[in-house]
Amino acid sequence: MTNIEYMRQKIVETVMGLDEMELLQVADDTEMSLKETEGVFNCLICEKEYGECGSSPCTNKHCSRFLDWCVKEHVG
Repeated sequence: MTNIEYMRQKIVETVMGLDEMELLQVADDTEMSLKETEGVFNCLICEKEYGECGSSPCTNKHCSRFLDWCVKEHVG
């Protein structure tokens, strides 16, 4: 195993251990949600599923919607 393979493995293990809000924070910190990465909760998904919630993704309403979305079955 190379160092990069080991690093990837450790990152995956860390991500798998995150709760919902920690995972949302990682997506926000790495700007995955801004790039509209497929399968990553973002404002477009939020508005499509729940309607408009304001201009800031850091609201209680947005977080509540995210937690609700997390438990829904993924439709591919």
